[in-house]
Amino acid sequence: MKVMPLVVGFVLAMLSPAAAAEWQIAQWDQTVHYRLTFNAAEATQAALRLTAVNEYEVFLNGDSVGSDGDWTTVEELAVELQGGANHLAVRVENWGQSNGSGLLVEVVADDQVWLSTTSGLQEVWRWSGDPQQGTDWLTADVSEIAGWTTVQRGWLERPRLSGWDDSFEAEVIAGYPGGVDVGGDGLSLRTVEGENLALSQSANRPEVFDGQAESVWTIEPDELNSFARVDLGIQRLLGEVRVFTAGENAEDFAANTLQGYAVEVSNDGFQWREVGAIRGIADFAQTAVAFEPIFGRFLRVVATELDPLRRARVADIQVTGQGVAPAGTFTSAPLDLGLPGQRKIYDRFRWTGQRPAGTALNMQFRTSNDGVSWSDWSPETDASEADLQVPEPRDLLQYRVNFSTDFEDVGPRIASLIVAFSEQTPASAARVRVEPNKGVVGRETEFTYHLDVEFDEGDLGVERIRIDMPSLAEVTEIVPPPGVEVARTTISGDALELVWTDLWHQAGQLQLRFRARLLTNQFAFSTRLFSPEAAISLDAEEEDASDPETGAPYSWSVRALDAIGPILDQVRTNPPVFTPNGDNINDHTIIEFVLSRISVPQEIDVDIFDLGGRLVRQLDTGLLRGGQYVRPPAGGDPARSPGFWDGRDDNGTLVVPGLYLVRVRAQLDQGDKTALCSVAVVY
Repeated sequence: MKVMPLVVGFVLAMLSPAAAAEWQIAQWDQTVHYRLTFNAAEATQAALRLTAVNEYEVFLNGDSVGSDGDWTTVEELAVELQGGANHLAVRVENWGQSNGSGLLVEVVADDQVWLSTTSGLQEVWRWSGDPQQGTDWLTADVSEIAGWTTVQRGWLERPRLSGWDDSFEAEVIAGYPGGVDVGGDGLSLRTVEGENLALSQSANRPEVFDGQAESVWTIEPDELNSFARVDLGIQRLLGEVRVFTAGENAEDFAANTLQGYAVEVSNDGFQWREVGAIRGIADFAQTAVAFEPIFGRFLRVVATELDPLRRARVADIQVTGQGVAPAGTFTSAPLDLGLPGQRKIYDRFRWTGQRPAGTALNMQFRTSNDGVSWSDWSPETDASEADLQVPEPRDLLQYRVNFSTDFEDVGPRIASLIVAFSEQTPASAARVRVEPNKGVVGRETEFTYHLDVEFDEGDLGVERIRIDMPSLAEVTEIVPPPGVEVARTTISGDALELVWTDLWHQAGQLQLRFRARLLTNQFAFSTRLFSPEAAISLDAEEEDASDPETGAPYSWSVRALDAIGPILDQVRTNPPVFTPNGDNINDHTIIEFVLSRISVPQEIDVDIFDLGGRLVRQLDTGLLRGGQYVRPPAGGDPARSPGFWDGRDDNGTLVVPGLYLVRVRAQLDQGDKTALCSVAVVY
């Protein structure tokens, strides 16, 4: 039976032809390819039983032998095995419907059984998340191909399966492209269960931590308490050790087995704690010791019981744990947002989910018209809601989610992603370049700015533009496009805004000359064009042509060659006296300051003290980089300034009238930078 997947996105609302619509994504498709090569004693018939979340196609020796789209039903297929090597391949598509992730398989032929398992050593299940072109992957030796790796433990609700008696105890196996799991309640970091954490890690006996059956640790009868130790590199949450005996058949395993061993864990490599042991081993080929989860960086297996007459030979030791992977990335398929072949502008995004303390979740976006030539990925943002700044208009949008965690037992999760967009746009294209493209941090530079805009029939037109600025700018010349006049110019510490008397709707160029100070190592004069409809704006692109005279590529960025002046400067209050009495007149002050040479956002402390030295208020400035943080122009929201103070203490109570001291401090790697000023509160 085949069950079709639900759509992975849908329009939440279409407000009006010119307003932004919203597209919600709450499912995440992921395709994984699995391979197993196994040896049959002779050509024979066999029963192949399997299921996978959500849809699969299975191949044997290069031929398709079945498919299904209902993970709750286990299909049984009659297949013909060939004597010697047989190649089993499964392509699985997970639709991200919270049903789990992975594949469950058993092949039964007379007295031979092959199962899905994470602990194989000679017949190993492998997976790849890379697209597989053609048919070579169906029978190739994938152990020699980059991008194929051993499986780990997957998960699904086994009680919901029909047609599965579980008599052979096959494991649910899985591969997680990008290190993320799409099968749970949202998009999250993959589990590490079933993963061999010791594989190829630093060890005193690397031959038993290499995943190869051919390399062997030989233990003489008189080497009781000898051990194999591995350094996992960092602390991991450990839970099980598997030991594989060298050999090819039951007689070899019986002759080569350890009689008993202990498992010990350490965090420093000196003090060890026994967490489990096994004695009187009867399962000669493979044994496992499970123990209560424990954090440890070092682990060793100690030979505690040996046959007094025969050597023991260990082929491999695997160490598995619990929790989640430390990092992962999910890259979406190209999205047309339900409007194929139509150009769109992308306004904002927001996501819902969880980001516990000690974890990180960052978003990136890019756009394309053909799905082949893509823009660069946008800078990472950790905001759960923000403007989308990508080249536009474009037909296709793609996003990337970067997860990380400092802890083994907790990770971030996305439950849904919503993208606001519009089919209509102020203009068809907008490109920016500036000169010069080099400067000195802290020194005033004269810039020339060019904005070239193109229009198509049906474009809404441009009512105003907003240009990001490195500091307060002094405009010396404005050359508007033909037929357009400037109605108003507004300058703030981080932007310059121009408003036209009439709509700009004919192709042309705006040219500006202005003076400003570069305050970071690099700055881009990003520009946004606004239509009369406030919900619709267009992000300009960096000009990608070259200067015909020099051949040098145009750019909208300026890069620092040197730096002068203080890191923290011009600290003052504006106004220096204010009256927070609730009459909406002079009810607050802005603590202004200039940061220079801080390219990576930093925490900046803005603290207010009374004359007795008692801390009255700590302002929440957020993370700041180099810039001129001053009172916004008329019409701006002063409460958004990092230096906004409403005259209240940390408890929300108005302070008593008097003189107060303000300390602005930047705690940097090269030392603290501090400046003081004062402010008076009167009633």
